[in-house]
Amino acid sequence: MMNPFVQQALDDVHIYPSTSATLKNPISIPPTSGEWILKRDAKTGGLLVDDHFRTKLIPRSSATRDMKGRMPVATMQNVFAIGDVSVIEGNPLPATAQVANQEAKWLGRALNKGFTGPGFTFRNLGVMTYLGDMRAIMQTGGNTEIKG
Repeated sequence: MMNPFVQQALDDVHIYPSTSATLKNPISIPPTSGEWILKRDAKTGGLLVDDHFRTKLIPRSSATRDMKGRMPVATMQNVFAIGDVSVIEGNPLPATAQVANQEAKWLGRALNKGFTGPGFTFRNLGVMTYLGDMRAIMQTGGNTEIKG
C-alpha cells in the first residue's frame, strides 16, 4: 500500500529545480516562472518515474503546453521513488514485495556505480497465495499454475 504521507502530500514543487532536473518538451516560457507538481499515475496516484526511478515533474497549470500540445516534463536527477509509491511510466508493475525488493537492490547498486548501464527490468520469480487448510496456488514466471 502506498504510504499515506506520499499519497496526501508532496504535490507542490514551487520552483523548477533547474540545476538538478532535465526538461523534456520545453516550452517558450521559462520553466522557473511557474509552479510544478509531481507527475502521478492517473489510476493509482503513484509517483511516475523513469526506468532509473527518477521522479518526474509537470507544470501545475495544464494550460502550459508547447505548440504541438505536449506538456513539458522535468525528470529529477537526484530524487528517487521505489516500491508501492512509484509507477514506472509505461510499465506498471504489481505492488508486491518481490517487485519492491528487486527495485531497492537495483537502485542501491545503481547509486553505488553511478548509473552506468541500462534501466531497471523486473524479473518475475512467481507469485504464491496461501489458500488455507494446507493448500496454495502458485503462478510462475511462465504464467503456469501449480496447485497443491
